[in-house]
Amino acid sequence: MSRKRDDAPSQEEQDTIDVLMWLRHNVGRELSYADIARGTGIPARRLRRAVPKARMAAHQLGNRLEQFMHSRDPLKRGARVTRFHTCGQGDEFGARDALLACRKAVAYMGDMHRACAFEAHNPNSLDQEAFGQMAAAAEGSIRTFSGVERLGSKIVKNHGTMRRQAERIADLEAQIAELTSGESPAASA
Repeated sequence: MSRKRDDAPSQEEQDTIDVLMWLRHNVGRELSYADIARGTGIPARRLRRAVPKARMAAHQLGNRLEQFMHSRDPLKRGARVTRFHTCGQGDEFGARDALLACRKAVAYMGDMHRACAFEAHNPNSLDQEAFGQMAAAAEGSIRTFSGVERLGSKIVKNHGTMRRQAERIADLEAQIAELTSGESPAASA
């Protein structure tokens, strides 16, 4: 049985609306899940579903709800926080968020490449050719995005563990790209 458009929103939809409305009054502030729960009155168990949906809805509206990252505020040392920005706003924290999203995407792209390359060479695969094309597309994407750390260093200073991990990921991805391209390192130089 489908709902009519005139029906009231579901609890999950209402929670998402409440989160977005509350975020509009807290633009640019570092907010933890506890802050959002206190401000909206939504219990944590429901909030865990509402926040990702609010992130998608914010994107559709041209706004940005950043991923949860460690706060830079000394008073909130170690707390995981997010921030809401309306269209046209952003700063170093937002740039860190974008770089984090890029790194995650590159890591997932590496997983996609490995899985598709395996299936492309698997004689029992459903469609070796299709998986080969997906592996090639993933490899091209990895090459395109392999400079994320270099570009990011121009935008924001990276420190500590995150930078070392990103460099290690980039090195491993470059090695994977070399191994899968079929060229020797001397031939590509």
